[in-house]
Amino acid sequence: MTRTINLQPEQASEISTDRDIRNVVCPLWSMPYESQLCFKHEKVEDAMCRLTRAVAKKFKQGMSRGLSNKLQMPGWVSEANKVHRGCAAPVLGIVRSPVLDGYRNKSEFSVGLDLDGNPTVGFNVGLFKEGITAVSGPENCRHISPIAKILASALQSFIRSEMSEIRQAGHQHLPVWNKSTGTGFWRLLTVREGGGAPSAGHWCKWMRTPRTDKCHAEGHAQHPHDEQVGSSTTLDDNSGLPSLSPNSQTEVMVIIQVSPSGYDARVVQKACKRAADILRLAASRASLYQFSLKRLLMQVHNGVSNAAGPDAELFDLEDGNKSTADQISISENLCGLRFSLSATAFFQVNTSAADALYQIAGEWASPHGRSLVLDICCGTGTIGITIAKKVHKVIGIDIVEGAIKDAKANASLNGITNCEWIAGKAENVLPSILSTYAPLVAPSKRLAATKARYSAPSAEESGSEGEVRTDQYQQSKHETTMHGKVLWSSKSFSLDEIVAIVDPPRAGLHRNVLSALRKEPSVRRLVYVSCNPDSMTANCAELCTPQGPDGRSGGVPFSPIKALAVDLFPHTRHCEAVILLER
Repeated sequence: MTRTINLQPEQASEISTDRDIRNVVCPLWSMPYESQLCFKHEKVEDAMCRLTRAVAKKFKQGMSRGLSNKLQMPGWVSEANKVHRGCAAPVLGIVRSPVLDGYRNKSEFSVGLDLDGNPTVGFNVGLFKEGITAVSGPENCRHISPIAKILASALQSFIRSEMSEIRQAGHQHLPVWNKSTGTGFWRLLTVREGGGAPSAGHWCKWMRTPRTDKCHAEGHAQHPHDEQVGSSTTLDDNSGLPSLSPNSQTEVMVIIQVSPSGYDARVVQKACKRAADILRLAASRASLYQFSLKRLLMQVHNGVSNAAGPDAELFDLEDGNKSTADQISISENLCGLRFSLSATAFFQVNTSAADALYQIAGEWASPHGRSLVLDICCGTGTIGITIAKKVHKVIGIDIVEGAIKDAKANASLNGITNCEWIAGKAENVLPSILSTYAPLVAPSKRLAATKARYSAPSAEESGSEGEVRTDQYQQSKHETTMHGKVLWSSKSFSLDEIVAIVDPPRAGLHRNVLSALRKEPSVRRLVYVSCNPDSMTANCAELCTPQGPDGRSGGVPFSPIKALAVDLFPHTRHCEAVILLER
């Protein structure tokens, strides 16, 4: 299927000769938000169409190798082509961001020289590999918060003033970082904010069906999993909630990354103390957005790029005392809960939209009191903790040990006691988790019936008309022999199901994780949250393609049920996608 996007994002604005920084970091800044939603909705639809084609291609390749001449293409592929215009599952719409401007709760600014050679705190106007090292300020960038702009401007003014005054006095000054030579002192400013994002309410309020879908409305059959939700008309889609709702719980953390190698320690300490004083003064003088700085930190990093490792040393910016990431944190509110964020912890940059995203993931997972939820790539535990009170147990897995420490702290902060957090590669720890908990899941009618879809029924399974009998799958509470002896009872098992929620990085899930999830029949529902349509398509194709002579040699394939786009990044080309897979 071929799709045409009427307004391409690169047409939203011309890249000017002076390299307008907005075209670099938020290239859709001049595009009407309704058009942004159409573009991102079609982007997710295109990914779902690629999923259909990928599964069909893999299936045909398997058939050409002579694996089976009785195996049939999954029924959902035919339905996708006939009913959903090639989409593997209906894309129900797009959830817009409740906040359009200043939505980022974390901003990272490079410190360097602008095109005129002045020290500047902002964004690189181009790629280093193209020989461009100039930095431009963020004051006109729509996605940056007012607080972050105030602090970036204050640090920039301080560095420029220091350079001028110290040069005049003939003393050693601390220069900004030079990417070309790999020298300098001031490198990066990070501003993290918590507790000030507005409450978004239920996600359905922000559900939209872009106009691009309306032209296809005729003949579009209602899918049994389509959700009847209406678009809110109380708020113009080219506006949004205010970016900040300052209150007593609003907290701000500042991290200044420096490279102190080769500079006098006393000069460094005094300069950092003066920088801290300037930042606190700027916070106190902010007329429209009064806020307090809870943490002022210095991160030491002498590497070539600004990407410091999680073990990079942290010091108090004012007194120089050493700190560790888990000792210093700010708090954020999400889904009615409170989360503690350490200096380097990952957290979605758009709090209000993330609230909607996690609501959707929790609702689509449909867990209950006898569900085990696997929160794979759990980060600081946000998804698992938001649904923990509804389920029997949550097991979170993440490769970053610091994130697991945050997850444990966040569960404790919210009084959650039914979570287990494991640090390690999911491909290494997931198989042992499944082997431990799968025996605790009661036998299920639904899984057995699903198996029958992918292979011809045996004589014992077939009735006189050759149809699959379902009466043997109706015993959901217990099963007996012909003599009435109870073989198993649901009371003997602590779990009814295992549900997986995955939120991988852009590279997607490791193939061993996909294999483990597919091979374990107790995992019957999977919610895939993705920031990368390409890796999402590849991963879901592995989970949904029949394998082997009977179609389930690698485990019963999943079927895509429904999908939704969620815009966490207004004015950029990026958005999140959520897909529900079942079997």
